[in-house]
Amino acid sequence: MIWNKFIIDPTFTVVETTHYPTSKIPFPAVIVCDTEMVYGPSTNNIKDILRLRGFQNEQIDDFFRSLTDIKLIGYEIQPHVKKMHSILESLGYTYNDLLNTFKKPCEVLIEKCVWRSKLINCSEMFRTVLTYLGYCCKFDLTYFSLHAEEGTNFAGGTEITEGLDITVNTDKYFSSGNKSDGYASLYVIDKDDKITILDNAITITSGAYFDATITVWLMDSSADVKALSLSNRKCFLDTDLKTGATSYQNCMMNLVMKKIIEYCQCIPFNFEASILSVEDFPACSWGRLNCVYDSLEFIQGNIREVVSHNDCYQNCDYIEYETEVEYLKRDRTIRIPRTNSRVTVHFEDNSCMKYRREVLYTWDQMLGMYW
Repeated sequence: MIWNKFIIDPTFTVVETTHYPTSKIPFPAVIVCDTEMVYGPSTNNIKDILRLRGFQNEQIDDFFRSLTDIKLIGYEIQPHVKKMHSILESLGYTYNDLLNTFKKPCEVLIEKCVWRSKLINCSEMFRTVLTYLGYCCKFDLTYFSLHAEEGTNFAGGTEITEGLDITVNTDKYFSSGNKSDGYASLYVIDKDDKITILDNAITITSGAYFDATITVWLMDSSADVKALSLSNRKCFLDTDLKTGATSYQNCMMNLVMKKIIEYCQCIPFNFEASILSVEDFPACSWGRLNCVYDSLEFIQGNIREVVSHNDCYQNCDYIEYETEVEYLKRDRTIRIPRTNSRVTVHFEDNSCMKYRREVLYTWDQMLGMYW
């Protein structure tokens, strides 16, 4: 009876403390993504190339829109747009090259950065990263600590003045030189993670103030739990094969992308064949993204089935961040452009729950029961 119980579920979870200080919790990563794939001022070189090949301004505008519209279900590829992509590919411009060329620079997307009430150059806090959503700007302590002044306090607090405070430029810049109101997507995740389809975005609209408070809890596993086999402990160690993932969310995303790559026979975004253990297909061209996004939409609509048939677990030791966002009236004393938005990110409480996973019985205890 005892042995059967141990085999079925050999671990249990206890509350180690209800007052673990959040000052000991690493501040999460904050990622801001421009929802537009094309930043107008960065398009001049490509416009010149296409004009020299006889394309009109209206057709070139269709080309720039295609970089975003390819994500839409049922998007029909226009012949002249397909031809322009083919021409640029023949000149060595891959899809990822175009994304990199047209991205909104982080110094434009993030106009002002404050950490614990101190104004800091945004280039010392945010860096460009390629995600499945395109290029985004990421803040994390790993990067920030490399550039911060000596003596910088990296611990986040509960007050707005004890965390991250940024000004986001949500304007949409067209290749024609015009601009209009736009929006950005913001993610709060573990500093070592990438954005996945399981992560929820905070939509940052123009001329607003968003206060994001983080609730957090953490899980540690004992040495006895870590000594169990993967099938028994049901959590990942660094030594386990887990498709290059750093979390349950990343593992799920990698499994989804593996299915898409095998079906579409190309590798999209920033994924690597060696990490996913798939055939080394070529990088996805713009045209093949039709297959990628249609497949991604289908999988997201059937995510429960995907979740129920997977080999993904959470790490044995991990931190869970959850974010609540409050829309606030913008303080008129804060001098920022009307269309820009302010975002503050900080912990909700000074303490949090810490859990610990233990084994029901150690091997010594198990042997003692039978002798």
